[in-house]
Amino acid sequence: MFQPDPALKFYGDHHHRYMLDGEWLPYSVSQVLSWDMSPAQRAAIERTKDGEDGWQIRGNTIHRVLDQFLNGEGSIHDDKWTAWIEPLLADDLFKDVTTIATETPICDRVKRVAGAFDFLIEDKNRLILGDLKTVSSRKAVSSRKLPLPQLGAYASFLAGSPYRVAVTDVVSVICGPERTRCVFTNVDTAIAEWEEQWGRFQATQPSW
Repeated sequence: MFQPDPALKFYGDHHHRYMLDGEWLPYSVSQVLSWDMSPAQRAAIERTKDGEDGWQIRGNTIHRVLDQFLNGEGSIHDDKWTAWIEPLLADDLFKDVTTIATETPICDRVKRVAGAFDFLIEDKNRLILGDLKTVSSRKAVSSRKLPLPQLGAYASFLAGSPYRVAVTDVVSVICGPERTRCVFTNVDTAIAEWEEQWGRFQATQPSW
């Protein structure tokens, strides 16, 4: 059903960039989504990123645990994250599903932009594309903005060449301590949000 593009590679250690057919792609999904972020927002993100309680280690840990869970693997993690992980893995979304792919790079060959989706699962006749976000508090589970443009980007990429995968559902998974919230959104709505964001971003790029 889904075959990764063998010509697309992600180099995360130093470059944090994608290469397609031996050439660096000029854009990433995260770059497109964050180009208009205010200096105050960027400063807040950097301020809360590092440290043993920072969002980076929290997000990396919980993404890794979900990835291993969906692929039938066990995981070892710091007990401090158990309050996040237990309700996430127990959520009905992940019961009796077939895992198609996880943490997989994909791209739009026309736009020359790439990213990596968190999971693609099958539940009966539904093909569900999901994005996981972690938050620091139970209260923030309700207030966290949904990653619809990001999901729209990946759904759009999957529909195009060379994947030709028709996603039926997109779901935002917001994971906090003692609570997980899963929000389904119409695929076309998510794609429209991505196209709107891409249009604004593209308008800022130089014409050659």
